[in-house]
Amino acid sequence: MTSTTTPQPATRGDLAFLGFFAAIKLLLHLPILGRFGYHHDELYFLACGHHLSFGYVDHAPLVPWIARLADELFGQSLYGLRIFATLAGVAAVFLTGLLTRRLGGGRFAQAVACLSMLIAPVYLRTGNMLTIPSFEVLFWIIGSYLLVRILQEEDPRLWLWVGLVAGVGLMNKHSMLFFGVGLTAALLLTPERRYFKSPWLYLGGAVALVVFSPNLIWQMSNGWPTAEFLADLNQGTMSGISALQFVAGQLLYLNPFAAPVWIAGLWYFFSQPGKRYRVLGWIWVTVFILLIVIKSKIYYLAPAYPALLAGGGLAFERLVERGRAWLRPAAISGLAAGGLIFLPVSLPILSIDAIERYVTTITFGAFENVYELTGDLRGMFGWPERVAAVAEVYDRLPPEERERAVILTSSYGKAGAVDYFGEAYGLPKAVSFHMTYHLWGLPEGPIDTVIALGIPADQLEKLYEEVTVEARLELDNVNPWDRELEVAVCRRPKVDLHEIWAKNRRW
Repeated sequence: MTSTTTPQPATRGDLAFLGFFAAIKLLLHLPILGRFGYHHDELYFLACGHHLSFGYVDHAPLVPWIARLADELFGQSLYGLRIFATLAGVAAVFLTGLLTRRLGGGRFAQAVACLSMLIAPVYLRTGNMLTIPSFEVLFWIIGSYLLVRILQEEDPRLWLWVGLVAGVGLMNKHSMLFFGVGLTAALLLTPERRYFKSPWLYLGGAVALVVFSPNLIWQMSNGWPTAEFLADLNQGTMSGISALQFVAGQLLYLNPFAAPVWIAGLWYFFSQPGKRYRVLGWIWVTVFILLIVIKSKIYYLAPAYPALLAGGGLAFERLVERGRAWLRPAAISGLAAGGLIFLPVSLPILSIDAIERYVTTITFGAFENVYELTGDLRGMFGWPERVAAVAEVYDRLPPEERERAVILTSSYGKAGAVDYFGEAYGLPKAVSFHMTYHLWGLPEGPIDTVIALGIPADQLEKLYEEVTVEARLELDNVNPWDRELEVAVCRRPKVDLHEIWAKNRRW
């Protein structure tokens, strides 16, 4: 199969070949899907899922809905919670191979593209926990596949399906808008600008808007909290990411051994053989420049790579066809070796301390704070211990005091842990000033006593006459800033918590 032909319908053999790589993806995750514990974001998504809504302060609603579904189907099960993220990754690998085939790539091109997907640390990490980026890449690859079908089949009605995918993608993560910006620029910069004359393109945009409108209405009704959250995020976390760090991060997150593939894919789409599909190259370039300008997080570009990996597979295959037969075993063995080298960094197959020692070794000590790469994994430890400590303090309160007490936490992760694990202890739901927990507010009625989790005593003393630290924990395997934990009981409020709630949100 060459890049100049439109592929015939996939045979069982074609599907089985791509299914082989999808099966590898599944088998990489299944044995370790329940390793370590719940991540603080997963606990937050579970809490959000039990407050079903069309919107939340810091994210779109799809993943909380999935978390709620998993909780209803499987109960307290890490496997049940994370299997949806794993299956999304499995589908993304399969569809990347299918896109490669659709572009005209043969079995070698498909193998290169699928292997590159399999070994990327960013896709391995997001395939092993329930998180928003787990599904983002799937929507981008489906959108790219439909775009190629439009170009090949000259069927503008497919823009309706592109709009549907974009709309659902926006309900997963608002950064799906980057795909729309990249697509718009790509059409303008190529002969495909002719589609701006087609009503189907605008109808597709209307479909996306309709699907996304419930979240849009929620945002308007709540004073655009996500816009405020993103502005704060940009001024804080993202403002410290330099362009050099962003570029270097692309090499690391996608695996350095896969860099020749996606770089070759970018070259391919801007070369004469790939001219027909140049829109795919322009989408990546546009989004790359946009993210550099706005100083985004490094992984925000991750969903844009499957199309480049597909193009890279074709570029490698053309080199083989031109007599560089040595490239076939070299590419496959090189990608496999790169995958094995970075696998212990990407998945929790070792102990957390062993992972950090391994990271230090393969990076030659380049990271002064190795938890910059392992922070997500360390965020999976200590949650049952925290809640158990809160329960002990809560149980020591007199029964009449427990009736007028709340559990106040410093972050949504701690609040989510109390809500999830606290039911077994008979704990009330937690409250927090943090993110969407702030919107959920306080229980009605007077609050005389607060059990504070993870809030420094000096801050609590501004609000209460009596602050007593009832428990101190030294947690193992967590991030350094979470190692020491205090549980305090606060009595004799200086001001009613209800009165200060609205002015003390942490978005």
